[in-house]
Amino acid sequence: MATLEEKLEGIICPTCGHENTYVVREIAKTLRVGQDTVTVRVVAGVCSFCGEEALDDTATTLIDDAMQALRQRDLTHLTRVGEAFVYS
Repeated sequence: MATLEEKLEGIICPTCGHENTYVVREIAKTLRVGQDTVTVRVVAGVCSFCGEEALDDTATTLIDDAMQALRQRDLTHLTRVGEAFVYS
């Protein structure tokens, strides 16, 4: 199975059109599930020109699992890090 670095070699960024500009980085993806959010740290390819992110199957699975856990209120692998407020 090819590594993420190997998968990113020579690809063209769909956003900016530059070729071979992806670098592997750890990123934090914050996603909304109803009124809640979940942040997942994943390894992804990031275009060094425009910032477009390319996720592999491993990253996508982690994100999907975190969202599903939050939907089901399964807090086994989730850590509360604060509270959110809206001022109106």
